[in-house]
Amino acid sequence: MKLELRNIKKNYGDKEVIHGISFEVEKGICGILGPNGAGKSTMIRIICGLEKPTEGAVLYDGSEISDMGESYREKIGYVPQKVGYYPDFTVYKFLEYIAELKGIQNKKDAVGRVLDVMGLQDDKTKKMRHLSGGMKQRVSIAQALLNDPEFLILDEPTVGLDPNERLYFKNLITDMSYDKLILLATHIVSDVEDIAERVLILKSGEIQIDASVSDIMLGVKGKVWECQLISMEDVTRIKNDYKVSSTKHKGGVTTLRVISEVKPCEEAQQVDALLEEAYMSFFEGRMK
Repeated sequence: MKLELRNIKKNYGDKEVIHGISFEVEKGICGILGPNGAGKSTMIRIICGLEKPTEGAVLYDGSEISDMGESYREKIGYVPQKVGYYPDFTVYKFLEYIAELKGIQNKKDAVGRVLDVMGLQDDKTKKMRHLSGGMKQRVSIAQALLNDPEFLILDEPTVGLDPNERLYFKNLITDMSYDKLILLATHIVSDVEDIAERVLILKSGEIQIDASVSDIMLGVKGKVWECQLISMEDVTRIKNDYKVSSTKHKGGVTTLRVISEVKPCEEAQQVDALLEEAYMSFFEGRMK
Protein backbone atom coordinates (compact mmCIF):
# COMPACT_ATOMS: atom_id res chain seq x y z
CA MET A 1 0.00 0.00 0.00
CA LYS A 2 1.42 3.36 -1.06
CA LEU A 3 -0.06 6.84 -1.23
CA GLU A 4 1.55 9.37 -3.53
CA LEU A 5 0.82 13.07 -3.99
CA ARG A 6 2.25 14.68 -7.11
CA ASN A 7 2.53 18.46 -7.17
CA ILE A 8 -0.88 19.06 -5.55
CA LYS A 9 -2.17 22.62 -5.75
CA LYS A 10 -5.52 23.91 -4.57
CA ASN A 11 -7.11 27.26 -5.28
CA TYR A 12 -10.25 28.79 -3.82
CA GLY A 13 -11.00 31.59 -6.24
CA ASP A 14 -7.81 33.58 -6.69
CA LYS A 15 -6.28 32.28 -3.47
CA GLU A 16 -3.91 29.30 -3.62
CA VAL A 17 -4.01 27.44 -0.30
CA ILE A 18 -1.93 24.37 -1.26
CA HIS A 19 1.29 25.12 -3.11
CA GLY A 20 2.64 22.13 -5.02
CA ILE A 21 2.74 19.44 -2.31
CA SER A 22 4.46 16.16 -3.23
CA PHE A 23 5.26 13.15 -1.05
CA GLU A 24 4.97 9.36 -0.84
CA VAL A 25 4.01 7.36 2.23
CA GLU A 26 3.61 3.63 2.88
CA LYS A 27 2.44 1.36 5.72
CA GLY A 28 2.78 2.75 9.23
CA ILE A 29 1.94 6.06 10.90
CA CYS A 30 2.74 9.37 9.23
CA GLY A 31 2.02 12.48 11.27
CA ILE A 32 1.02 15.71 9.55
CA LEU A 33 1.71 18.69 11.80
CA GLY A 34 0.97 22.34 11.28
CA PRO A 35 -0.79 25.29 12.88
CA ASN A 36 -4.43 25.99 12.17
CA GLY A 37 -4.70 27.33 8.62
CA ALA A 38 -1.61 25.48 7.38
CA GLY A 39 -3.65 23.50 4.83
CA LYS A 40 -3.87 20.16 6.67
CA SER A 41 -7.62 19.69 6.36
CA THR A 42 -7.70 20.79 2.72
CA MET A 43 -4.98 18.29 1.88
CA ILE A 44 -6.78 15.54 3.79
CA ARG A 45 -10.04 16.22 1.92
CA ILE A 46 -8.17 15.98 -1.38
CA ILE A 47 -6.60 12.68 -0.31
CA CYS A 48 -10.05 11.37 0.63
CA GLY A 49 -11.42 12.37 -2.76
CA LEU A 50 -13.87 14.84 -1.21
CA GLU A 51 -12.28 17.73 -3.09
CA LYS A 52 -10.42 17.82 -6.39
CA PRO A 53 -7.02 19.47 -6.63
CA THR A 54 -6.66 22.45 -8.93
CA GLU A 55 -3.50 20.83 -10.26
CA GLY A 56 -1.62 17.58 -9.63
CA ALA A 57 -2.70 14.03 -8.85
CA VAL A 58 -3.22 11.67 -5.92
CA LEU A 59 -2.26 8.04 -6.55
CA TYR A 60 -2.85 4.92 -4.48
CA ASP A 61 -0.76 1.88 -5.35
CA GLY A 62 0.10 3.55 -8.65
CA SER A 63 -3.45 4.41 -9.76
CA GLU A 64 -5.02 7.85 -9.69
CA ILE A 65 -7.78 7.89 -7.08
CA SER A 66 -10.02 9.83 -9.48
CA ASP A 67 -9.99 6.78 -11.74
CA MET A 68 -10.39 4.20 -8.95
CA GLY A 69 -13.83 5.38 -7.78
CA GLU A 70 -15.56 2.95 -5.43
CA SER A 71 -12.54 0.63 -5.25
CA TYR A 72 -10.57 3.45 -3.58
CA ARG A 73 -13.35 4.32 -1.13
CA GLU A 74 -13.49 0.67 -0.08
CA LYS A 75 -9.85 0.84 0.97
CA ILE A 76 -10.03 3.97 3.14
CA GLY A 77 -11.48 4.96 6.49
CA TYR A 78 -11.87 8.66 7.27
CA VAL A 79 -12.29 10.40 10.62
CA PRO A 80 -13.08 14.08 9.93
CA GLN A 81 -12.74 16.86 12.49
CA LYS A 82 -16.48 16.73 13.08
CA VAL A 83 -18.84 13.85 12.43
CA GLY A 84 -22.56 14.54 12.09
CA TYR A 85 -24.77 12.42 14.34
CA TYR A 86 -28.48 11.73 14.66
CA PRO A 87 -28.80 12.52 18.38
CA ASP A 88 -31.55 9.99 19.05
CA PHE A 89 -29.77 7.10 17.33
CA THR A 90 -28.13 4.62 19.65
CA VAL A 91 -24.47 3.87 19.12
CA TYR A 92 -25.40 0.54 17.54
CA LYS A 93 -28.05 2.04 15.24
CA PHE A 94 -25.70 4.82 14.13
CA LEU A 95 -22.95 2.34 13.22
CA GLU A 96 -25.47 0.07 11.50
CA TYR A 97 -26.71 3.07 9.49
CA ILE A 98 -23.16 4.00 8.40
CA ALA A 99 -22.48 0.37 7.49
CA GLU A 100 -25.56 0.46 5.26
CA LEU A 101 -24.35 3.66 3.57
CA LYS A 102 -20.96 2.03 2.95
CA GLY A 103 -22.62 -0.99 1.35
CA ILE A 104 -21.17 -3.45 3.84
CA GLN A 105 -22.74 -6.86 3.39
CA ASN A 106 -22.39 -8.36 6.87
CA LYS A 107 -23.44 -5.30 8.85
CA LYS A 108 -24.02 -7.16 12.13
CA ASP A 109 -20.53 -8.70 12.08
CA ALA A 110 -18.90 -5.42 11.08
CA VAL A 111 -20.66 -3.43 13.80
CA GLY A 112 -19.89 -6.06 16.43
CA ARG A 113 -16.23 -6.06 15.45
CA VAL A 114 -15.76 -2.29 15.74
CA LEU A 115 -17.71 -2.17 19.00
CA ASP A 116 -15.17 -4.64 20.39
CA VAL A 117 -12.16 -2.82 18.95
CA MET A 118 -13.27 0.55 20.34
CA GLY A 119 -14.46 -0.75 23.71
CA LEU A 120 -18.06 0.30 23.02
CA GLN A 121 -19.99 -2.91 23.67
CA ASP A 122 -21.28 -1.68 27.04
CA ASP A 123 -22.41 1.60 25.46
CA LYS A 124 -24.06 0.35 22.28
CA THR A 125 -27.61 1.04 23.51
CA LYS A 126 -26.85 4.61 24.61
CA LYS A 127 -28.18 7.44 22.50
CA MET A 128 -25.58 9.57 20.78
CA ARG A 129 -26.74 12.73 22.54
CA HIS A 130 -25.90 11.19 25.91
CA LEU A 131 -22.26 10.40 25.06
CA SER A 132 -19.26 12.38 26.28
CA GLY A 133 -16.95 14.01 23.76
CA GLY A 134 -14.44 11.19 24.18
CA MET A 135 -17.07 8.50 23.61
CA LYS A 136 -18.37 10.29 20.52
CA GLN A 137 -14.82 10.31 19.18
CA ARG A 138 -14.59 6.56 19.74
CA VAL A 139 -17.77 6.15 17.70
CA SER A 140 -16.28 8.41 15.02
CA ILE A 141 -13.23 6.16 14.76
CA ALA A 142 -15.45 3.06 14.89
CA GLN A 143 -17.43 4.19 11.83
CA ALA A 144 -14.17 4.63 9.91
CA LEU A 145 -13.18 1.04 10.73
CA LEU A 146 -16.44 -0.60 9.62
CA ASN A 147 -15.05 -1.58 6.23
CA ASP A 148 -11.74 -2.76 7.78
CA PRO A 149 -9.76 -0.20 5.73
CA GLU A 150 -6.12 -0.62 4.83
CA PHE A 151 -5.69 3.17 4.74
CA LEU A 152 -6.92 5.22 7.72
CA ILE A 153 -7.09 9.03 7.57
CA LEU A 154 -7.51 10.99 10.81
CA ASP A 155 -8.08 14.75 10.89
CA GLU A 156 -7.52 16.34 14.33
CA PRO A 157 -8.84 13.21 16.06
CA THR A 158 -7.94 14.10 19.67
CA VAL A 159 -9.30 17.65 19.90
CA GLY A 160 -11.41 17.87 23.06
CA LEU A 161 -10.22 14.56 24.53
CA ASP A 162 -8.94 14.36 28.09
CA PRO A 163 -5.45 12.90 28.80
CA ASN A 164 -6.73 9.36 29.46
CA GLU A 165 -8.78 9.36 26.26
CA ARG A 166 -5.79 10.69 24.31
CA LEU A 167 -3.59 7.89 25.69
CA TYR A 168 -6.23 5.30 24.76
CA PHE A 169 -6.35 6.71 21.25
CA LYS A 170 -2.56 6.66 20.80
CA ASN A 171 -2.34 3.05 21.95
CA LEU A 172 -5.18 2.06 19.63
CA ILE A 173 -3.59 3.72 16.59
CA THR A 174 -0.23 2.14 17.36
CA ASP A 175 -1.83 -1.32 17.55
CA MET A 176 -3.56 -0.80 14.19
CA SER A 177 -0.49 0.50 12.37
CA TYR A 178 1.19 -2.87 11.86
CA ASP A 179 -0.99 -3.62 8.83
CA LYS A 180 -2.40 -0.21 7.87
CA LEU A 181 -1.27 3.05 6.35
CA ILE A 182 -2.31 5.77 8.80
CA LEU A 183 -2.24 9.53 8.19
CA LEU A 184 -2.69 11.53 11.38
CA ALA A 185 -3.20 15.28 10.83
CA THR A 186 -3.05 17.40 13.97
CA HIS A 187 -1.75 20.60 15.53
CA ILE A 188 -1.19 18.76 18.86
CA VAL A 189 2.47 17.78 18.69
CA SER A 190 2.32 15.19 21.48
CA ASP A 191 -0.19 13.16 19.43
CA VAL A 192 2.55 12.08 17.01
CA GLU A 193 5.73 12.30 19.12
CA ASP A 194 5.76 8.71 20.37
CA ILE A 195 3.93 6.90 17.57
CA ALA A 196 4.78 8.38 14.14
CA GLU A 197 7.64 6.92 12.14
CA ARG A 198 7.62 10.02 9.96
CA VAL A 199 6.35 13.57 10.29
CA LEU A 200 5.42 16.14 7.65
CA ILE A 201 5.31 19.73 8.90
CA LEU A 202 3.11 22.10 6.92
CA LYS A 203 3.18 25.86 6.94
CA SER A 204 1.14 28.13 4.67
CA GLY A 205 0.20 25.30 2.33
CA GLU A 206 3.72 23.92 1.84
CA ILE A 207 5.71 21.05 3.34
CA GLN A 208 8.55 22.64 5.29
CA ILE A 209 9.93 19.47 6.88
CA ASP A 210 9.60 15.78 5.89
CA ALA A 211 11.64 13.63 8.27
CA SER A 212 11.60 11.08 11.06
CA VAL A 213 10.96 12.31 14.60
CA SER A 214 14.58 11.55 15.53
CA ASP A 215 15.89 13.62 12.62
CA ILE A 216 13.61 16.53 13.50
CA MET A 217 14.87 16.38 17.08
CA LEU A 218 18.44 16.89 15.89
CA GLY A 219 17.48 20.52 15.25
CA VAL A 220 17.25 21.19 18.99
CA LYS A 221 19.77 18.69 20.31
CA GLY A 222 21.81 20.36 23.05
CA LYS A 223 19.64 23.48 22.86
CA VAL A 224 17.04 22.87 25.57
CA TRP A 225 17.77 24.03 29.12
CA GLU A 226 16.06 23.88 32.48
CA CYS A 227 16.42 26.89 34.78
CA GLN A 228 15.32 26.86 38.42
CA LEU A 229 14.91 30.42 39.60
CA ILE A 230 13.79 32.15 42.79
CA SER A 231 13.87 35.77 41.65
CA MET A 232 10.87 36.84 39.58
CA GLU A 233 13.13 39.48 38.07
CA ASP A 234 15.29 36.67 36.65
CA VAL A 235 12.18 34.84 35.43
CA THR A 236 10.96 37.94 33.61
CA ARG A 237 14.39 38.52 32.05
CA ILE A 238 14.65 34.95 30.76
CA LYS A 239 11.13 35.10 29.32
CA ASN A 240 11.90 38.38 27.58
CA ASP A 241 15.25 37.26 26.16
CA TYR A 242 14.67 33.60 25.24
CA LYS A 243 12.09 31.18 23.88
CA VAL A 244 10.45 29.50 26.91
CA SER A 245 8.59 26.25 26.23
CA SER A 246 7.14 25.70 29.72
CA THR A 247 6.88 27.33 33.14
CA LYS A 248 6.25 25.62 36.48
CA HIS A 249 5.95 27.15 39.96
CA LYS A 250 6.49 25.12 43.14
CA GLY A 251 7.60 26.04 46.62
CA GLY A 252 8.76 29.50 45.67
CA VAL A 253 10.88 28.16 42.79
CA THR A 254 10.06 28.78 39.13
CA THR A 255 11.30 26.16 36.66
CA LEU A 256 11.62 27.26 33.05
CA ARG A 257 12.38 25.11 30.02
CA VAL A 258 14.27 27.29 27.57
CA ILE A 259 15.18 26.75 23.90
CA SER A 260 18.50 28.46 23.28
CA GLU A 261 21.76 28.06 21.39
CA VAL A 262 23.59 29.37 24.46
CA LYS A 263 23.26 28.80 28.20
CA PRO A 264 20.50 31.21 29.23
CA CYS A 265 21.54 31.62 32.88
CA GLU A 266 24.15 30.39 35.33
CA GLU A 267 21.69 27.92 36.91
CA ALA A 268 20.71 26.34 33.56
CA GLN A 269 21.12 22.60 33.00
CA GLN A 270 20.82 20.88 29.62
CA VAL A 271 17.85 18.50 29.34
CA ASP A 272 16.49 16.18 26.65
CA ALA A 273 14.35 18.02 24.11
CA LEU A 274 10.71 17.29 23.28
CA LEU A 275 9.30 17.24 19.76
CA GLU A 276 7.09 20.17 20.74
CA GLU A 277 10.23 22.21 21.41
CA ALA A 278 11.64 21.38 17.99
CA TYR A 279 8.30 22.42 16.53
CA MET A 280 8.29 25.68 18.53
CA SER A 281 11.80 26.56 17.45
CA PHE A 282 10.74 26.15 13.82
CA PHE A 283 7.44 28.05 13.93
CA GLU A 284 7.80 30.60 16.67
CA GLY A 285 10.94 32.54 15.97
CA ARG A 286 14.69 32.23 16.13
CA MET A 287 16.65 31.07 19.16
CA LYS A 288 19.26 33.22 20.90
